Amino acid sequence: MKKLLASLMALTMVFAVTGCSESSDSSSESKAEAKTTTTTTAAPAVESKADTTTTTAAPEESVADTTTSADDTTSTGDEAKGTYENDVYTSDLYTFKIDSKKWAMQESAGVDVMFTYADAGDDAELESASINVISMSNDLLNGLTASDYADQIKQTYDSMDGYTVTNDKEDKFAGKDAYIVDVTGEIGSQKVLLNQIITSDNGNLVVITYGASEKAYSKLSDEFKTVLDSFELK
Repeated sequence: MKKLLASLMALTMVFAVTGCSESSDSSSESKAEAKTTTTTTAAPAVESKADTTTTTAAPEESVADTTTSADDTTSTGDEAKGTYENDVYTSDLYTFKIDSKKWAMQESAGVDVMFTYADAGDDAELESASINVISMSNDLLNGLTASDYADQIKQTYDSMDGYTVTNDKEDKFAGKDAYIVDVTGEIGSQKVLLNQIITSDNGNLVVITYGASEKAYSKLSDEFKTVLDSFELK
């Protein structure tokens, strides 16, 4: 149970960040030379209510950034594979709409699905935006609730250097009870704003993580809202 929780928490911290040049000559670089780095921040040791030993998640590692074209119709997530067709992503537990002209589906091990912002134009900051979803069926959770997860994720972020929980509350999402956790953090030289929506339906846990660099976040708030408003839990 504890290993499941630690793995689940580590996966929700998957976050895409644009690699920014510190050189004063960066304005002369071509857009084609810009690179995007996908970073996984591993969660520290986490305890479940039923177990007093601890499991430490794998150390921080880099995940290959392999974009899936908008024409592909199958998610590459490991936990709950779904389909992506006609700008609608559908899994056994949820469905949502996301514009393939603006968002590119990515391969990222462990998550159901991950999208990064692809309609950045000349604004490389926008490429830092990402949305990912993970889920677990009731059969695998062994009693873990959305409340359990929210409490643990808040404790974990508070224990991590460079991360601060700025808001946590109970709310409604897609017509279901949900827990909202907002976090600020630093990845490399960038300050990032990260949000998590934790909800459950008939015991099935769904965690949506989205965010961007601080500079890009306000520009994309309407884009995030459009995607989130389209979520339906089955």
